[in-house]
Amino acid sequence: LYLTQEQELCEFIVKLTKRGLPPTRQIVQNMASKLATERISNSWVTRFLNRHRDQLLYKWANAINTQRLHANSSEKYI
Repeated sequence: LYLTQEQELCEFIVKLTKRGLPPTRQIVQNMASKLATERISNSWVTRFLNRHRDQLLYKWANAINTQRLHANSSEKYI
């Protein structure tokens, strides 16, 4: 991708994250592929995230999944 396209992708990621919907690596890959009009590899996504780590914060979603598990416990529905 060109620098302007990478910046657009960063802005897309930040907007989704601010809405409480942080994109998965697959979503990032799909959006990058759309911008590039060709298939983007998984390794490109890794390099992109490393290049823009000052703008983007990414973590595994395990913590939020644990929170969701406790929030949806069956005890609340009894």
